[in-house]
Amino acid sequence: MRIEVLYFDGCPNHEPAVERVREVLKEEAISAEVVEVNVRDASTAQELGFLGSPSVRVNGLDVEPAARSVRDFGMMCRTYAGSGRRVGLPSLEMLRQAILEAQSGIGNSRSGGGPAGEAKRASLFAAGSVFAAIIASFCCILPIVFAVTGFSVLGASAVFDAWRPYLLGLTFGLLGLGFYFAYRPRKEQCAPDSACAMPATNRSGRWMLWLATGGVVLFAGFPYYSGTVAELVLSGTSSAAASESPKLAHASFVVEGMDCAGCASAVENKLKTLNGVRTVTVSVESRKAEIDYDPHSTNVSQLEKAIKEAGYDTRKV
Repeated sequence: MRIEVLYFDGCPNHEPAVERVREVLKEEAISAEVVEVNVRDASTAQELGFLGSPSVRVNGLDVEPAARSVRDFGMMCRTYAGSGRRVGLPSLEMLRQAILEAQSGIGNSRSGGGPAGEAKRASLFAAGSVFAAIIASFCCILPIVFAVTGFSVLGASAVFDAWRPYLLGLTFGLLGLGFYFAYRPRKEQCAPDSACAMPATNRSGRWMLWLATGGVVLFAGFPYYSGTVAELVLSGTSSAAASESPKLAHASFVVEGMDCAGCASAVENKLKTLNGVRTVTVSVESRKAEIDYDPHSTNVSQLEKAIKEAGYDTRKV
């Protein structure tokens, strides 16, 4: 463990701060290197991230958690929160807590605690909520993906549709936790213009949270506009045969597992890739596919196979 006491010449609290650090180490029976760092000018203060004299750091972290994200560096006297007022020395308890945390391996990262840590947690919850929203919309995303790639996972979209309410609950739960950590009020009350009272720089975390919210809304609402997306994505993958047939046959299929317009579009475009298929009508409401086709170019078995390759169970009516 390395403990630094940063100060400038003439600071009356420099030596008392060193004594308090040694006192805590002795009481806790902890062996640690105590280094006194003399900050001689403003440029050195900026380079070292000097928040005022005396500043005490344990393994590179300021002993005052609320000051760890502050960037107001310079040659000035430092004050700490203590007993409802600002004092010139960190309290024994503040030093003890920082030293014991370092001893146990807690708080050894600059982004692990305080407002910066809360911003990080908010970002993690935001990312998790977007991921859960994507998974929740797989019931309507998968058919389009399968149609584009040619892969087939029978019944997969129906499985995701069954889990959609739970996944959406998880989505908005994670998003709520993200907003809680990003916007919850700071518990510690500090004197005006003190290091503790400086606002933490967590704007990037909040921006990410709001961007994630937009993503969540976009993916959670995907089933409602999936038909339009499917038409745009799959329009280039379907081709109806141009040859004329003297007589067309008609086939009706029950398509199980369709729950959105995107699913219907995926089935429709898959069927249109078959030679001989003239017209296709797929209804989400009735869960049926009505197909007019040239029996000389394709047959019922091929039509049924195409529907299954789109990811759905089917049977001829």
